[in-house]
Amino acid sequence: MKKILFLFLSIFALSACDNKEEININCGNYDILINMSEDGESLKTIVNGNIVNLNIAMSASGVRYVGKMDGEDITLWNKGIEWTLYLKDGLPIMCTSK
Repeated sequence: MKKILFLFLSIFALSACDNKEEININCGNYDILINMSEDGESLKTIVNGNIVNLNIAMSASGVRYVGKMDGEDITLWNKGIEWTLYLKDGLPIMCTSK
């Protein structure tokens, strides 16, 4: 059931971005290009020119993707059309669509 919910939220997030295959967001000093896998289980992102692969993780609400960037934890959290970036310090960086 949770996987279906995650997939639904992922598809909703993509549809909120004009049905583009790629999502462009800006999170503070980070420009991020997002490509979602067909099953919604992972994201291939380009963060300021660096390729970062993120995998879906448990979340109380929304959809959370986690991975490593330059050896440090990185999290992209999506709820509806909103994206939030979390880096090693754990402080939220609100993202805006480009």
